[in-house]
Amino acid sequence: MTRLTEKQLLLLTIGITVLISGGLGLLIWSDFRTIDEEKGKKADLDRQIEAAEREIALRPDREYRVIANREISDREVAFLPEEEEIETFWEVLERFAQDSGVRISEIAPSSIQRSGRDKKGAESTISTVPQVLSLRGTIDEFLRFINMVENYERIINVSEYSVSAGEAPDEDGKHRHGIRLALTTFTYSRKIASTIVSIPKYEEKKEHAEVKKWLSRIKVQEKETYTLPLSIQRRDPFVSVRRRPDSPGGEVEGAPDPEYQGGLIDNIVELVQTLQQGLTFEEELQRRGDLWRLTAQRKENRETYAALSENITTANKEVTIPELRERFKRDVTVPWTAIQKRMEDMRNANPRLGLSQVQEWRDRISKLYDERKWADVESEARGFRDSSKNGQHVDDEAKDLVQIIFEMQRSAKVIDGFDKRKIEITGILYSPRGSSVAVVNAKQMTVGEALDADGTVVVVEIGENYVIFETEGVEIKKEQATQATKK
Repeated sequence: MTRLTEKQLLLLTIGITVLISGGLGLLIWSDFRTIDEEKGKKADLDRQIEAAEREIALRPDREYRVIANREISDREVAFLPEEEEIETFWEVLERFAQDSGVRISEIAPSSIQRSGRDKKGAESTISTVPQVLSLRGTIDEFLRFINMVENYERIINVSEYSVSAGEAPDEDGKHRHGIRLALTTFTYSRKIASTIVSIPKYEEKKEHAEVKKWLSRIKVQEKETYTLPLSIQRRDPFVSVRRRPDSPGGEVEGAPDPEYQGGLIDNIVELVQTLQQGLTFEEELQRRGDLWRLTAQRKENRETYAALSENITTANKEVTIPELRERFKRDVTVPWTAIQKRMEDMRNANPRLGLSQVQEWRDRISKLYDERKWADVESEARGFRDSSKNGQHVDDEAKDLVQIIFEMQRSAKVIDGFDKRKIEITGILYSPRGSSVAVVNAKQMTVGEALDADGTVVVVEIGENYVIFETEGVEIKKEQATQATKK
């Protein structure tokens, strides 16, 4: 065997050393690369774990809310019949017709319609059941029928009705009209409701303080009832007061018509009585502090007041028969003067709203705000301003809540204007070091930059998938548009 020279041995040693060093370097580089990849995976897992922990932290509070809602569900769905009770509901309508005097010629039920599905596509527990009724009766009979429907324990919505005036009276001398009435009731499916996911340790959690707190915030809507007053010389507006029995359809000309002038007074007397009852109800609502219905009743009373004023002006010109003029003075002019003074006194009254009343306003407006119903927030806030004399007539302990309400009103107006600008975020290059860039309306923006030349909308924060803008002192968070949103 030939022995290697020293030079050859040296070169061989150097070659082997280079190969070993290269191999070790490659392994080290591969390890560093693997370490970087694992660090990235770890950071991603850390973010997922953090998001999951946030969701887990929210779970108890969500369970308490669900439990509170379930605890009052039986009372809430008491207004809703189950599907098998619909036949009984039709029998109730027929009984109302018999008691009121109207005659039902047809009940045309539509098929039960689901009110939609939840986020997972499951059937809703609430269904709508539309009905179309064909009736025949006098106006008094129809009003009594509607009043019975209104006061029924189940929820019934009258969506539409039409009246076709009868041409001639029936044998009993009453004018009966053709009436088409469209109404809707609702059903509750306990079978579907029973499939709702159960909550572990429900009975134990039901006694938790958080559940009690949520229950104290939830108020079951009480159904209002109203009894229609007996007809006192109520004139049928679908029957001409100028017609005479001996000349149907003929108009009175020349001499004053006592029947027509008496009909004018009857109509005004009815309006007077309606307004008097309405003012009494308004005073009662004000005394009870029922601000929601008080606002609606005030509006109704003011409308009746305007109609009454117009009718009195007309009757002053057209009632000329001395005996009827005397009746007009006794039954209209005198109570009208008292009504005007009564309304003036009510306008001058400045009732103060207590803490609980202002809290009701705040909670209602806050719910609408969370649902992003900006127009409703503005409407309710205006109602609060009117009822509280622009926030001046509230107890001192409720002053902070007044500011919250006004701030929600202002913020809702600002956010509504912001939403209408159609601002879209199409891309974000996020950097945790603070040099993030967002593409807003095809324009690259960083923190501190204004969207437009007027500087009203400024970027104050850029996150991984969102941008927070500031406009008119209100911060608004807007998420990056996803591919589904763009489509």
